[in-house]
Amino acid sequence: MKNFIIILLSLGLLFSATSCKQNTTENSAATPTIVQPKAKPVTAKPSKQAQKSGANSPINWMSFAEAQEAMKKEPKKLFVDVYTHWCGPCKMLDRNTFSNAQFAEFVNQNYYPVKFNAQDENDIVFGGKTFSNPTYDPAKGQYRRNGTNQLAGAMGIRAFPTMVILNEQLEIMQSVRGYKTAQQLQPILEQFAKM
Repeated sequence: MKNFIIILLSLGLLFSATSCKQNTTENSAATPTIVQPKAKPVTAKPSKQAQKSGANSPINWMSFAEAQEAMKKEPKKLFVDVYTHWCGPCKMLDRNTFSNAQFAEFVNQNYYPVKFNAQDENDIVFGGKTFSNPTYDPAKGQYRRNGTNQLAGAMGIRAFPTMVILNEQLEIMQSVRGYKTAQQLQPILEQFAKM
C-alpha cells in the first residue's frame, strides 16, 4: 500500500509540472533540468524586457509601453507572455515554443508580442492606468516567488505561464494557461488574428 501511495504522489507531481501555480508554497526540492539543443541566434534585437527574461527567440518582444506606442501607428492585437523567472514551464516556452521560426514569424506579422514579468517591481502604465507591485520584496529578488504586479491580477493571471490575447482596444479575448508547443498554440492565435 505504501508503494502505491508513493507512485500516486509521483504521478501527481509529474502532471502538475505543466504550470506553476502562483499561490503555492516554495518547494525545496530541485526542479529537474531539461536539456535542449541551443536555439539559432536571434536576428531581431529584443526589447530590454525580453533581454531580462532570458528569452532566446526570434519573436520581436516588446514592453507594454512599446506595444501601445506601436498601436497608435498600426492597430494590432497583443500577444502577451506572462512569466516569472522561477517558472520552469515558462523557460520551456522560451526554449521550445518561442524559438520556433515559423511560429515566431506568424506572431511577429499578426500581433504585437509583449513579454510581461508578473513579478515586475516597476510601475507599468497600461490602458491609461498605472499598475504597481506594492508587495515586492527586494530581498527575495526576481528568482524566487515574490510580490505580483497588479496588472497580472487585473488580467486574471492565476498561474504561470499564461499567454493572453488582447484586442486592439486592449480587452482580453483569450487566456491560455500552461506550457504549449508551437503546434498547439499557433491554431489558437490564428483563430483570434482573424477576428
